[in-house]
Amino acid sequence: MTIGEKIKYCRKQIGITQDKLAELTGIHPVSIRKYETNKMQPQPPQLEKIAAALGVSYNALNGNDTAGLRLETVGDLMGVLMVLCNSGILQISGERGEDKLLKDDTVSIHLNSVLSSYLEIGYTSRGKAHTLSLQDALLNIRSYKVFNDLLKWEKMDFIYQSALKSAGDNPNEATQAAIDEIAETKEKVELELQKSQFPLFDNIND
Repeated sequence: MTIGEKIKYCRKQIGITQDKLAELTGIHPVSIRKYETNKMQPQPPQLEKIAAALGVSYNALNGNDTAGLRLETVGDLMGVLMVLCNSGILQISGERGEDKLLKDDTVSIHLNSVLSSYLEIGYTSRGKAHTLSLQDALLNIRSYKVFNDLLKWEKMDFIYQSALKSAGDNPNEATQAAIDEIAETKEKVELELQKSQFPLFDNIND
């Protein structure tokens, strides 16, 4: 989805008009229409106002433009975790249930093993310096909601990647249409999971 399509989708999800979005953001209604039809791209200050009015994180609308990547809200955190997983820096594994969701008690989140060739964790315990290989480090997500949301996203990503793999290099028209539909659903799930505007420090142990 383009930035314009994301703005339109989120606006319709909360049931407001383009004029109302313009009113909430102080942006001219003509500009809002141009953003949604991709005739004009919002600059970061405008995109920030739109994200706040729509109740989603800036990253959710900004997509893969990591120049504007920020980490201030729970929604932002979800966006960053998705980027890290998509890039292969973070890897999630575990036993999958019939619903294709990873079972909570089998999930492990770890850093890409390639990183362990170059990086290690240094820490001090009882006055002595120690090191830990990244290959041996597992990440724990302290917020159950963030953990659960990440698994929801992983499920959609798994379904999408599986569909791509089974379709092969030259899918027929019907298969491609099905893949496109899964991709659109995945993007909508990503937008939904990045809605939270609550500050990160308020949600550590929820």
